[in-house]
Amino acid sequence: MSAESLGTNLLREVRVEGLDELLRSLRSKHEAQKPRIYTSEPAIDELLNIFGGARDRLSHHQHQNPVLEIVGSSPCSGKTQLLYYLIARLLLPSTHEELRIGGKNAAVILFDLSNSFSLLRLRDIILGSIRPHNPPDHLSLANKDSLNTIIHTSLTHLHIFRPQSSSSFLSTLQSLQNYILNIHAHISANRPVGAIALHSIDAFLHQDRLDDADAATLHSPATNGPAAAAANLQPYQRFRDLVSHLRTLQLTFCTPIIATSSALASLSYQRLPDGRSIPLLPSHLPAVWRNYVSVRLICQRETIRKFQRGVSVLEVAGREAALRREAVEKGRFVAMVDWSESDGWREDVRGRVGALKGDGEGIGFRVLGEGVFVG
Repeated sequence: MSAESLGTNLLREVRVEGLDELLRSLRSKHEAQKPRIYTSEPAIDELLNIFGGARDRLSHHQHQNPVLEIVGSSPCSGKTQLLYYLIARLLLPSTHEELRIGGKNAAVILFDLSNSFSLLRLRDIILGSIRPHNPPDHLSLANKDSLNTIIHTSLTHLHIFRPQSSSSFLSTLQSLQNYILNIHAHISANRPVGAIALHSIDAFLHQDRLDDADAATLHSPATNGPAAAAANLQPYQRFRDLVSHLRTLQLTFCTPIIATSSALASLSYQRLPDGRSIPLLPSHLPAVWRNYVSVRLICQRETIRKFQRGVSVLEVAGREAALRREAVEKGRFVAMVDWSESDGWREDVRGRVGALKGDGEGIGFRVLGEGVFVG
């Protein structure tokens, strides 16, 4: 064998790896040794750490950064309030002067797809997130200017995009990497990307289906023809492109995805042989998205006990009504792990989710005028 042939064969055995791949693998090995702090909310982070190493059920790609979908079982279920809270925890610093805050000090990319995100409400929740971590005397020492500085600084690192259609949404996602890496485009260059949040991921789905059906009808009189079949595939293709763009951003910035959606099906429960009941809420989104999501949290208002049979009007007006009014005023909500897609979970993931503290009841949180409080 000539020296040239030998050199050619040796070069074929050399594995070429980019610097980004090398750094990513080193970071993954380092972070695999300890639980990651994704949102600075312990109850959510404990859950996300279970799914942080899960595999995408469609591509078998290893997720180092989980995809969390928060779904509302009904209107006013608390899903948007929980999203506000997680964004607040990501934006806030860990400390500020003498105040302990416990935030992640990160930047957040938010896609407000339903054009309903309220910065005023987020401001209230940011302020409310500071109070539980500090005694009243510490807060009295922190003057109003200091609190306003914390809030203003946090909000400047929230980058909001409001695309008006699915095509503009995908186009913005495609150019997002260049925006984030452009240090002249924003002031968050010194912060990591804490999360990419997608508010109302299903906002364009129904309109897209209607537009695709109308286009198919115009181009083909036969409702079962090729044009109609192509129209049925359009939502899947859009979500496939969406997942592709998001996966690329996750690999580049090592960030989780947090999305919200609304349910069309009814919430049900399945009783297991051990006596536990697990919640099931099937998703109406395309399979490519369902396979991409690591874990779904079902949000709903805490069930208020119904009046007992035979209770008199006087009893209702007294003891029963007072207890129910107190429960409503507490603003109690719960976020439960959805087991609808659990057939794709590894056995160790199923066991760890089942062993979570309060798994049957879920993660409790209160939604009040002054903020959102988990626990």
